[in-house]
Amino acid sequence: MTATATVVIPTQRVPAEQRGRTRICDKVVSGIALQAAGEVGRVRAVAGHPPVARVDGDLATIRLDVALDYPSPLHSVAAEIRGHVARRVLELTGLEVAQVDVHVTSLEVRS
Repeated sequence: MTATATVVIPTQRVPAEQRGRTRICDKVVSGIALQAAGEVGRVRAVAGHPPVARVDGDLATIRLDVALDYPSPLHSVAAEIRGHVARRVLELTGLEVAQVDVHVTSLEVRS
């Protein structure tokens, strides 16, 4: 006796809103922000504790405490950090970043 199987291939795609949702948790966004901030020149470290990220729907907000090289133009380096972190989070998660707060905790002389 031989058994046969029938494969049914759907002819229509299920609309995105009916397929479910991928949730990206705060901890994942924090990790991406940590890595991205470290990629910016003049950032010595993301100081103290890891970044704090909050995800609400498709929006993320991030707070970073960073140590920078001394001397550094604080405003322009902070702007570069904000832009780079927001771009990397968007590229890797699809989340828009509503705000990136950059707190400079120390300036350190390179040895």
